[in-house]
Amino acid sequence: MSERVSRLPVLVSLWVCSACLALAQTPSGDEAIWKAFLGWLDVQQPNSKPVELIRAYKANLIRDGVPAVEAEDRMGVISKFIFTRHKGVELLWNKVYAGNNPIFMQTPTALVVSAVEGRRPGKALDVGMGQGRNSVFLAAQGWEVTGFDPSDEGIRIARSNAEKAGVKIRAVVARDDEFDYGSNQWNLIVVTYVRDLNSDDAKRFWQALKPGGIVVYENGADERNDVLRAFLDFQIVRFEDIEATSDWNPENKARLQRLIAEKATK
Repeated sequence: MSERVSRLPVLVSLWVCSACLALAQTPSGDEAIWKAFLGWLDVQQPNSKPVELIRAYKANLIRDGVPAVEAEDRMGVISKFIFTRHKGVELLWNKVYAGNNPIFMQTPTALVVSAVEGRRPGKALDVGMGQGRNSVFLAAQGWEVTGFDPSDEGIRIARSNAEKAGVKIRAVVARDDEFDYGSNQWNLIVVTYVRDLNSDDAKRFWQALKPGGIVVYENGADERNDVLRAFLDFQIVRFEDIEATSDWNPENKARLQRLIAEKATK
């Protein structure tokens, strides 16, 4: 048998391995869609309205000749990834917070203001703090405030707003699944206009709160009242499901849920 023939199985094996490696390194359909969106988003001008940014990409796809049905499918992939992938969350909110015309109120959430009235200041955690409107208010009331957000632009502005107000806050760039809530250390946890809460959040907050500590939550209403059910182990200080002016798009009324829940002392 010639040397060429004897080496043939080895060469075929090497070719197959190389082909497998190349295939593994090639993005899947969804990954390619996601990568294309990130590339487009990265070069867009800041825009305080995230919906406008996302709609603009769909319009861009159609202008480029992508059929409407396929464009809708791609947007479904993007919607699936936008709040779960590291790069997507940071990039989107950096664009939003750097915009000149914010669609959210710059003053603290009224529910937060009322929740701490007459309450002795302690350690507060602001989840998804954004530009720090609630954190700065709490610090001005004497609270020792830590806040986190995945957007480094939001954190930069929050720190700047605290400096302008002459207060100190600890502002951390982190996603919710990266931040260590700790155990038995917070007197107050604030979650406003971030996302719906669930039973896993309630368990995490229970562990993180000191006895007598409270969770203050406000967001668009969920249809099944899952938020209220998730916090039934807490003492419900206040809960309402109401049509009211939202901190997000305040020119329009929306159905909101507001919750103050206390980790009862034993």
